[in-house]
Amino acid sequence: MKFECLAWEWFENKKNYIKESTSAYYAFELQNYILPALGNMEINDLNEEFIQKKVYAWQTGDNAEHKTIKKSTISNLVMLIKQILKYGAKKNMLSPFELEISYIPEMQSSKNKVFTDEEQDAIIEAVASDLSFKSFGILLSLITGMRIGELCALHWSDIDCVQKIITIQNTLQRVYQKDMQPTTKIIVGIPKTAKSARRIPLPKKLHETMKSLPNINTQGYVLTNSPAFMEPRTYRRFYERFLIKHNISYLNFHSLRHSFATRLIQKGADYKCVSELLGHSNINTTMNMYVHPDLKQKRACIELF
Repeated sequence: MKFECLAWEWFENKKNYIKESTSAYYAFELQNYILPALGNMEINDLNEEFIQKKVYAWQTGDNAEHKTIKKSTISNLVMLIKQILKYGAKKNMLSPFELEISYIPEMQSSKNKVFTDEEQDAIIEAVASDLSFKSFGILLSLITGMRIGELCALHWSDIDCVQKIITIQNTLQRVYQKDMQPTTKIIVGIPKTAKSARRIPLPKKLHETMKSLPNINTQGYVLTNSPAFMEPRTYRRFYERFLIKHNISYLNFHSLRHSFATRLIQKGADYKCVSELLGHSNINTTMNMYVHPDLKQKRACIELF
């Protein structure tokens, strides 16, 4: 059996137990990365050495396209390959073998980029001076740490101004469709993880700004104030143009979320509380991403001895 046949058999079985967005992601990774590299191999000819060479080629660009793939993406590809091989072994289609893959260390910093205090204040002032439903979304993400897909799926009915609570219960994203035309589609579904479905207290600043928005349609999406949604890639383009218009240094949209979390940690917020506000699956994710003591804190720690 060719690896491609095994991979699609695994996928058809797996997709019954995962979210549609996850299924689309797996199909995209298979179609665009894994199968071009391994699809024509007989499954009994596969071994750790061969797969390791493919991983090396992905990292170094030693392939026909001369394109490199970032380490985090390759780790996901290897995770899928392992699942496919495990499925094949369970079905007695191939002999199981260990797959311990090594990676070339990446030299660039993986530290999340955040806006400075001055840039953060500039964003807040820019939204106030150029207020619209779309620019309000930028403030919403900066002050709540909301992901862009969650923001695009947010309805005004999800914001309770009496209880002062924002309910995150959906996410909107464009996903890949295998063997379909068009090749992508928009889906609105449950958030990334069970923890991602959450309630966030409505901050005073947001509540005050909302009062300045005209004729809110309580049945509409927040970003459009209508029944029509705005998809993430369209909103990212608006966000980039907004920063340029107001002479604010560009960082990607997700940096609003990183800035939110970083400021809270810097100001001594409880880690567990920050984790819940971000919708992380566990507190370790928050700790690993945002809790990085600076030299001053380390010096104070050493002096405790």
